[in-house]
Amino acid sequence: MLSASGATAAASAAAAGAFGYNRANYMFDSGLRFGRYMAGFGYVQGQAAQYREDIRDLTALATGKQDTYHTLGVIFFVLNFQLIMAGRLGVHGPSPPGWLLGIYWTNVVPALMFLVTAVWLTMHASARATAGSVHMLTRTVRIPIPTPKQLDKARKTGNSYEKQRMTDIFRVPFVVPAPKETIPEDAPADDGKKGATPAKHAKPSGGSRRMPKWFQDEQKELHAGKGGPAPLKGSTPEHFELYRGLQQEWAVHDCYARIGLLYWMSNWLTSISLMSQCHVFTELRMIWPAWTVTATFCTAHWCVLKCDLVEESHSRLLASIPLENILPFTPMVCVLGMSLDYSTISPNDGWIALIYILSWVCYITHFAWALRLYELAMPHPQAEQPEIPGQFWYPAEWWLPRAFANSIYIVAAPKQLEPGQSCLQMEMKAAKGSKGSTMPQKKQRETGPMLFPWRIFRGALITNIALWSLIIFGRVFEQVHGERQILKQEGRVMRWPSHMQPWMTPWTRQGSRNEWAHTGGADRRLSAVRRGEKVTAMAERLAATLEDLADALNVHSASKLPAQLRAEVAWPSELKPALLASKSEEFVAALTREGRGAFLNLAQLAEKKPSATIHSKFALEGINELGELLGASWGTSGLLVTSTGGHIAECAGQPVNGVWACKQVAAPLPNGGSSIKAATAVRIPGTGLLRAAVTFADEDGVVLLDADLDGKTWTPSGEVQLPQIAQGIDHHFSFSAAGDELMISSRNGGAMKWNVGETEPSMVAAPQASGKVWHAACNCGHGLVAHLASPSTAGSMPELLLSTRN
Repeated sequence: MLSASGATAAASAAAAGAFGYNRANYMFDSGLRFGRYMAGFGYVQGQAAQYREDIRDLTALATGKQDTYHTLGVIFFVLNFQLIMAGRLGVHGPSPPGWLLGIYWTNVVPALMFLVTAVWLTMHASARATAGSVHMLTRTVRIPIPTPKQLDKARKTGNSYEKQRMTDIFRVPFVVPAPKETIPEDAPADDGKKGATPAKHAKPSGGSRRMPKWFQDEQKELHAGKGGPAPLKGSTPEHFELYRGLQQEWAVHDCYARIGLLYWMSNWLTSISLMSQCHVFTELRMIWPAWTVTATFCTAHWCVLKCDLVEESHSRLLASIPLENILPFTPMVCVLGMSLDYSTISPNDGWIALIYILSWVCYITHFAWALRLYELAMPHPQAEQPEIPGQFWYPAEWWLPRAFANSIYIVAAPKQLEPGQSCLQMEMKAAKGSKGSTMPQKKQRETGPMLFPWRIFRGALITNIALWSLIIFGRVFEQVHGERQILKQEGRVMRWPSHMQPWMTPWTRQGSRNEWAHTGGADRRLSAVRRGEKVTAMAERLAATLEDLADALNVHSASKLPAQLRAEVAWPSELKPALLASKSEEFVAALTREGRGAFLNLAQLAEKKPSATIHSKFALEGINELGELLGASWGTSGLLVTSTGGHIAECAGQPVNGVWACKQVAAPLPNGGSSIKAATAVRIPGTGLLRAAVTFADEDGVVLLDADLDGKTWTPSGEVQLPQIAQGIDHHFSFSAAGDELMISSRNGGAMKWNVGETEPSMVAAPQASGKVWHAACNCGHGLVAHLASPSTAGSMPELLLSTRN
């Protein structure tokens, strides 16, 4: 009994000791259990924060580029509009030839089209990237937070020890070993290779490691996962897969926005080189600066294309032609043509043909380049490229143009992790063993190539090709039918070989002239008003000093002038005419400024023994409210008179009973910002349109104006400056019946004619000696000019004098 009692006591002591030992281990493992659980969640949360930074970094790469493109786009808009508006050709100087303007405008306008397309794609790319990032950060890539249920499940109480297995509660240490793990924690995963040892048969790395059953239960309860796939070696985190599927939405917009900026730069560099050489030739009249500035822009153009384009090895329609090396230097061909066009070489068919040949070389090259731009921008499927640190990378399923691989700088989310990296989230979701490996991993959505931005950009490219086709057709039309022949030709100055200079008067919106307002003007901005006033004052003092000398020269020259023929006229006492107008060689109309007049019948003009008789008298009716008359012209439709207020009245047919009915026609003539000094008008036979010649106060030029069909709008169509000898004195105008010749008479008895379209008037009657007051003049046939003059004696009647035309 004693021995049995001792054995029982020993056994009880041993059991109590084992129970206490195992309970202490259990309580220690319970604390480690919760700490390990929370530490695991802490690591996962840290990696989730890193994944959120991945999303932000990938998005920032796209939005940062778009911000740069937007900033450049604003600057580029200003540069482009400077060429189209402020620096447009033909405003500050003569217009360049038509063959060069065709190349210039078909570059500068498509440049704006590519820029607008690029900026709009940039705006969409930035917005899409930001929206995709926000979508993933708020829905997919979240910080994992344990739920209260998970925390309660991870926590163990002291009495839970009572629920453990009896073998674990009373296990004698070092005598009864702990059971083996079913799946060792550090066993290698099955990588699917032939001959690989399944994980459940793998030998533990420790060889004799045994763990209590409660530890194995912990593995099943806390780390059994959510049925996710077992992470394989090199598996891609789910957020990368999902983001890469979204990234294609804006990556293609990003790509074509970058291509649009390059195409803008290509067109703009061509435009600025052409604009610069036109400025140097037409305004500065220099040749060598045109060559140097053009060569500079051409070199920059070539460098830009070399930086952005990748030479493709595969052959396409135009890939075999090195247009990228040819196109930048077409402005050099243009500057050669301009050098010949503006040179002092005598024009002939050979030089003209050479200039046309040079222009067609440029047109054909630019048309081929427009086709090449379409080829370069086409998207292509391509093989998967290896990832290189610091370089771009995008997957094969993205269709992007190969030629711009080095300039778009797109970095897509990776398809696999780098060696040594792991995804804790995937491990947390994955189950132990192989039961979870049958569940598919989240992948990017299958959408196919994103081609919408290409379709938008393709529209711009097709428009560019169509523009070059149209301008080439226009050049063919111009060469066959003549340069600028479908526009009005009046007042144009011919230049060889391929253009006529259209005159454009510097009118402003207020009707004034010679101002450098936003509409352009004739005055140079470099000349200050104060300096002009000083020059004017100096000229007045010089004129006063030389007045006596001028009078002496006039008297001396008058003695050498041919004698004028005087036609005796018995003027009625109430008629003191100041205006003349002729319709035929036999009749001349003499008018007063108040509207009374008489028809003079001229005879014996051919024998140089003129005589004049008053055929009939008349009075103009309907002009009392128009003011004094400034000029008159007599044509086939009747008499046209112009008043000091710019009003024009037409007296149709012939006078009836001494009264010639007149009515106002057309809108008043523009006053040029000051007042009208001399004016006359005529109705052009055939067309019936009105034409007027006007000169303004304090000016020495004659402006030619044409009215529209309704006579409501006057459009400048020509201008001529009077010679120095005829400046500073008053003039009177009279048109020929055909409206193609303007007679300009001056107060010194001289007369000039201006054939509309010529560059300057010519003298037809020399100035006469002083002593008479000269009123008006007109052509009266037989090579004679009729003058109306009065002796300087007060109350004297006018005389009709005839002089031979030079």
